[in-house]
Amino acid sequence: MKKNILTVDGAAFLGLPVIDTSVALEVYDIKPDTFSAVKAKLVVLYGEVNVIADGKEIALARLDSASEICIAAQHEFVKQRYNAADAIRVTARLTREKDGCPWDRAQTHESIRINMIEEAYEAVDAIDKRDIPNMREEFGDVLLQSLLQSDIARRSGEFTFDDVCDELCKKLIGRHSFIFAGDSAGSADEALTLWERNKATEKNYDTVKTQLSKLPDNFPSLLLAEKTYKKLKKAGHVIDPSAELKKAVENKDYSAAIYALVGLLADNGLDAEIELNKSVKAKITDLK
Repeated sequence: MKKNILTVDGAAFLGLPVIDTSVALEVYDIKPDTFSAVKAKLVVLYGEVNVIADGKEIALARLDSASEICIAAQHEFVKQRYNAADAIRVTARLTREKDGCPWDRAQTHESIRINMIEEAYEAVDAIDKRDIPNMREEFGDVLLQSLLQSDIARRSGEFTFDDVCDELCKKLIGRHSFIFAGDSAGSADEALTLWERNKATEKNYDTVKTQLSKLPDNFPSLLLAEKTYKKLKKAGHVIDPSAELKKAVENKDYSAAIYALVGLLADNGLDAEIELNKSVKAKITDLK
């Protein structure tokens, strides 16, 4: 990398997951067979900008071929296109000491805790509705919560967003031993089994009780019931949910009846939270 310039050959450029467009870029040794891919990635990164291609200035959109393309550094906060590096930079700017946003700087882990839950629900709602534009927005809002929480931690001396990414990558690599180590998985079920095995080793889960005790206290009740039922069943604690349901209703133990119903739905490949939600919404729709 030259001073304040990211220099990279065409092949390596295509493999880079994140480019900081606030730094000048020089892509050299672009082969004819990769030019289209290089140009397409540059358009995604920069939008409609002028570039220096083989020594001549030209609009990126009009460029038909080039062995070397140079693009000037983009302004930190005024760009046609932004990416992950910009999201981190913008968040840090909002919480900058003295001239940051007063509201953003005043937040704590606890004060925006509920925002994490709300944004996750809104993202799931967008998925359920297959609302692609809203999915883009809501996924960004979920990412923002991680960025804000990590920025709060950075300013408090707890950890940084880099630490979050470090732990995430270590977890993904460690649990995908069939990708990054010597295990093999020929199906989704085999992959999940290895993931769970590696997770149990990582977390020191020696019993199913230990594993279940680690489930979040704030899980929605139906989700908690479903996960508990599935994990117990996988560990060999098999019950007959139909019989349990009948007994629970006879004893007017309605919470046990709900748990049994969750088991019945799980055994049939259905999610209790989703099915109840659909059922309630159908009743509302049917109202006259």
